[in-house]
Amino acid sequence: MAGTAAAVDYFAWIGETMAGGEGNRRQKVCAGMVAIAGYEQTLSQHLVRGLQSIPGITIHGITADEAMSRRGPTVAFTHERHSPDDIARELAAANIFAWSGHNYAVEVARALGVLESGGVVRIGPVHYNSASEIDVTLEVLQKIIEA
Repeated sequence: MAGTAAAVDYFAWIGETMAGGEGNRRQKVCAGMVAIAGYEQTLSQHLVRGLQSIPGITIHGITADEAMSRRGPTVAFTHERHSPDDIARELAAANIFAWSGHNYAVEVARALGVLESGGVVRIGPVHYNSASEIDVTLEVLQKIIEA
């Protein structure tokens, strides 16, 4: 219960201090959640645009600017020459944490045709990440792809 209360307080704090939310605790929490969603959408869009500029990468999911509000901030992608595990391992070596594999969505990976080749790489920016961290990630990924 203490953890749940702390999480609610945190979202209310974001709503009040970062989103200018006023009113009761619920209104501040709602303002915080809206602010987080908007910011994460901006990070996701920045990541998608950067990934689109790297040759050989296929993004699985929504990429159109006008549809970004319909996707979560996590971006899944594959590369035509590098396996998801190798990319995730190289990112980890640079202190950038990503996931690889089917991510417990075996049938989705099968339907996308990526299951046998190792699934996807997933990068999930959240509200405490920055656009500059996305830029570093893209720079490191570009070097991985070029190697």
